[in-house]
Amino acid sequence: MNMKITLRYLPLALSFALIWSCAGEPKEKKETPTDDYGLERPATEAVLQLDTEPDRLNPVLTLSNYSNTVIGNLFSYLQSINPETMELEPQLAVSQPDITPIEEGPFAGGVAYTFEIRPEAVWDNGSPITADDFVFTLKATFNPKVPAPAYRVYLSFIGEVEKDAANPRRFTVYTNRPYMIGAEAISAALPILPAYHYDSLGLMSDIPLADLMDEERAKALSDNENIVQFAEQFASPFHSREPNGISGSGPYKLERWETGQRLVLSRKEGWWGDQAKGQSVTLQAYPEKLIYRPVKDPTAAVTALKDGQLDVLPNIPPDQFLDLQKTDFVTSRYNLHTPPSLVHTFIYTNTRSPKLNDPKVRRALAMATDVSTMIETAFSGLGEPSTGPVHPSFSYYNPVVKPLAYAPEEARALLEEAGWTDTNDNGIVDKEIDGQRTELELEYKFTAGRAVGQNIALILQESAKRAGISIKLTPQEHTVNLDDLKRRDFELVAGAKSIPPTPWEPKQDFHSEGDDRTGFATPETDALIDQIQQTLDPEDRKKLYLDLQRQLYEAMPIVPLIVPTGRLAIHKRYTTPITPMFPGYVAPLLQLEQAN
Repeated sequence: MNMKITLRYLPLALSFALIWSCAGEPKEKKETPTDDYGLERPATEAVLQLDTEPDRLNPVLTLSNYSNTVIGNLFSYLQSINPETMELEPQLAVSQPDITPIEEGPFAGGVAYTFEIRPEAVWDNGSPITADDFVFTLKATFNPKVPAPAYRVYLSFIGEVEKDAANPRRFTVYTNRPYMIGAEAISAALPILPAYHYDSLGLMSDIPLADLMDEERAKALSDNENIVQFAEQFASPFHSREPNGISGSGPYKLERWETGQRLVLSRKEGWWGDQAKGQSVTLQAYPEKLIYRPVKDPTAAVTALKDGQLDVLPNIPPDQFLDLQKTDFVTSRYNLHTPPSLVHTFIYTNTRSPKLNDPKVRRALAMATDVSTMIETAFSGLGEPSTGPVHPSFSYYNPVVKPLAYAPEEARALLEEAGWTDTNDNGIVDKEIDGQRTELELEYKFTAGRAVGQNIALILQESAKRAGISIKLTPQEHTVNLDDLKRRDFELVAGAKSIPPTPWEPKQDFHSEGDDRTGFATPETDALIDQIQQTLDPEDRKKLYLDLQRQLYEAMPIVPLIVPTGRLAIHKRYTTPITPMFPGYVAPLLQLEQAN
C-alpha cells in the first residue's frame, strides 16, 4: 500500500468525513446467485455493523465518526481520498484546483483556488450542481446561529468566493492568508449541499458571504430574522433524520431510518456518477443497498456475524478476532483482515484541573500507565504503543518523541518533585491544594459496554496504583463522554482519533480557537500553530512540527496509549480495497465476485 504523504485532506477531527460518497456504474458481471452463500437476502444488499447509532445525518452539524461513515455515501465532495493510494482525487471537481498567490487587492498575501464542477454532476431534481451551491454550503456553515464551530475553524481563512459569469460551475475561492492544507480544507472539509433543498425559502440568498466570513459582521447578524429562521430549520430533525429532509449528490439516498435497528440506503437510479465511470475510484459504487445496523455490544455483533446476519464487521474485539480466525464456519464465509491502522488511542487529561495542572503529574501518569500489558491483554497483541498524533513513519515525526516505558517508581519520584507524597501511608500520594489535603484520585471516564475499553480501564487502575495514583472508573455512554469533553467536565477521558496520512493540522485539538478539550493551549502554542498553518514549504514546516511535538511530549496534555491493528471481517462474496482509514473499508466499493 502506498503511504506517500502529500498535501491532502483535512485533519482528524474531520478526517472521518472524508470516507466519502463514492459512485459510478457497476461493472458488467454475471449475477451471483444468493443461494451460493446461503443468504436470506439479495446478494447485492450489504449489511454493515456500526458500533453505535449516528447522532444525525447533517454533515455540517455532526463530528461523529459513525454519522460520517453513513454521510459519505449520501453526499459528494469536490475532492475525496482514494482508499488505496491515500491521495486526494477530484470527485465533484473536474480536476485539482488551479492555485495562484494573490499579490494585490483586499486579499493580497493570500491564495486563490479555482475549481470547476464536473458537467455531469446534477442534483436529484436534475438541476446542475453549481458555484451557488458551494457558496450556500459556506453560508450555512458560517451562519452564526448554526452550531458548526469545528468546521469554521478550518475554513475561516476564506475571504470571498467569485463565481465565473460565463460558467456557473466554475468559481474562485480567495483566502486572506496562506494555509498549508488550503486546497484540502476547501475541497474536502464538507460536501456540497443543494441550496434548493436546504434553503427552499432563500433565507440566506441575500446575505453576503463576505459578511458571514468576517467574525464581527457575522456577530452583528446574529439577530437577523432570516439568519435565525434558517438556523432553526437547518438544525431541525427533518434535515438530520428524515429521508425527505436529507439530500446530497452521492450515489445513495436514505430510504429509511429505524431508530436502534437499521439505516437503509438505496443506490440511486440514473445517478450522475454513472456518466463519469472510470475517472476515479471515488466515483464507483456497487451494492444496490447499504444496510447499517447499530450493534453496540461487540459479543452480539460477533454472534450476528456467525449467524450470517452481517456482511462487514469492523473493529472486532481482539480476543474474539483471534477466535474467529480459528472458526471454520467463519473462515469459509468471511475474509478476516488486519490492515495497518491510522488510528491512535489516548487519554485526555484536563490540564485546568488542580490535580493535573502540573506537567510533571501528567507525565507521571503516562509513566504509570502499563501500555505493554494493555496491548497484550486488551488487544491480544494486535497493536503497538502510540507516540501521539504524528505517526513515526511520517517525515516530520520528532524522534525525541518515544513511547514511555512503564516505570511506576520513577513516576512516584516525579510526583514527589511535584509535591505529591503519601503522608498517611495509605498507598495514595496526596498534596495540600487550596488549604485542603487532597489525594491524587482521578476519575477516568470511558465508553460503557466495550470489553476492550473496560480492560484498558482496569489495567490503568491497577498500574497507576503502584505509583500512588488512585483511578476511579466511570463507564458512560459515548455521547455522554463527548458532552463532558465539550464542557471540560472531566479529569481523564478515553480518547481515539485518526492519524491522517497527510500533513498534520493540530489546530482543532491544541489551539484555543479549536476544541482544545485538554485546555493545553497557551498564547505561545497558539502562535506556533498559526505559524504552522501558514508555512507552505514542507521543510520549514517540519521544523515547526518538531517543536510542537516536543512541547506536547513535555506537557503531556494527552497520554498516548495504542495504535491498534485493524480487525475486520468481510463476506467472501465481496472484493474490496482494504484501507488503514477508519473503518478499514469503503462501503460503495464492496463489489460482488464474478460467479463461476
